[in-house]
Amino acid sequence: MFKHIIFDCDGVLVDSEPLSMEVDRDILAENGIAMTVEEVGAQFIGLTFEDFIRKIETDYRIKLPADVTEDKNRRLLDLYERKLKPAPGIHDILARMATPTSVASNSPRHRVEAAFRIAGLTPFFGSRITTFEDVAQGKPAPDVYVEAARRAGLAPAACLAIEDSRAGVASAVAAGCPVIGFTGLAHDGDALEQALLRLGARKVIARHADLPAAFAAV
Repeated sequence: MFKHIIFDCDGVLVDSEPLSMEVDRDILAENGIAMTVEEVGAQFIGLTFEDFIRKIETDYRIKLPADVTEDKNRRLLDLYERKLKPAPGIHDILARMATPTSVASNSPRHRVEAAFRIAGLTPFFGSRITTFEDVAQGKPAPDVYVEAARRAGLAPAACLAIEDSRAGVASAVAAGCPVIGFTGLAHDGDALEQALLRLGARKVIARHADLPAAFAAV
């Protein structure tokens, strides 16, 4: 039985992925690459922005502006302030949860902290946040989940991960965490469910209200 729950942030606790993909689409368009928000999401959800930059520059043989990371952060934080919402029902679920929790994210810490402040999630997690900045490699490498489990004082096998992305599930599985996949905020829920199961998620749910029953079944 697991003793700790490690949540991904974007797409699980807050409905931030569409906002991030919107900014990425605009940045790409300004650099001569036309993609829809859906195409950006299909390729890049779950990756760090550094990996996004590397892939774009390699695949399209271009050099993005030197300040593109700062530009992305500025634009996205502005959207957060105006549009970011918590995942439906997540406050009630967290308020009733007895098992200790933390967060493992591929976003930078300042962005996770901003998202929690705006979405009213800070009281549930405090400073129990591990990001790609704390480890050698972000997701899909296992490092973030290994470090989050270490900070919880547990082996990864004792920590249940809640993930919505292919990269995130791959990361948690490689670390040795059991994983529940979440598709409730995805635009391609059915396809994503099958992908997360193939990557090793033990169960996939589409509503946070189903989390308690999923916990008991893992």
